[in-house]
Amino acid sequence: GENGKIQATFDLLGIKYTGPGFLSSAISMDKSLAKKVLIPAGVPMPNGTEISKEDADRTVDIPLPLVVKPACGGSSVGVSIVYTQEELKKAIDEAFELEDKLVIEEYVKGREFSVGVLDGKALPVIEIEPLEGFYDYKNKYKAGATKETCPADLPKEISEKMQRWAEKACESAGVTTYARVDQLLTEDGSIYCLEINTLPGMTATSLLPQEAQAAGISYDELTEKIIEISLKRYE
Repeated sequence: GENGKIQATFDLLGIKYTGPGFLSSAISMDKSLAKKVLIPAGVPMPNGTEISKEDADRTVDIPLPLVVKPACGGSSVGVSIVYTQEELKKAIDEAFELEDKLVIEEYVKGREFSVGVLDGKALPVIEIEPLEGFYDYKNKYKAGATKETCPADLPKEISEKMQRWAEKACESAGVTTYARVDQLLTEDGSIYCLEINTLPGMTATSLLPQEAQAAGISYDELTEKIIEISLKRYE
């Protein structure tokens, strides 16, 4: 339900729903399209390119190591970090089994963070530290595989900068109500936005509710706020 199709159907049928509208959902879900919208708006993102299954020439003009990801996938399914040309070919072939369009981008090594945005305002930053590898499908959903710290242990100015970029990313893509923006912080202090999640996990232990809790908003208050914000659209 994150790519905008259900939201568009609900709009046509006059059914009220929570979360962002169909257009911003579609932009955010498509990682290639999101880059085309966010980078011109000044949001820092890793350098990348798009390739499709029809491309006869699948050469990539970005130095290794690289990240290969399906353009419209979720939960990091089909995402690979590759260090050699052989690994790159294998990763591309495997990702094309899931989807016809891929995004290939420079691998940025850094600490992983996420910033929730509620009604245009950023919540406290959360740091995600997988015990092994990166924040892939297994580490996202296996209990105890990832250490999460909120508020993140960061200098105040870095936290505030991450929050501003999260707000800017959502504003640029037209994302309203609530969302979560995943970011990386490199050793030299550079920040990169990776993607916008327009329907972030909403279990009591998910990242967004943890961030809300750190801001003094209980789980019940958060769900009520999301409904209230969404209903404003229909006034």
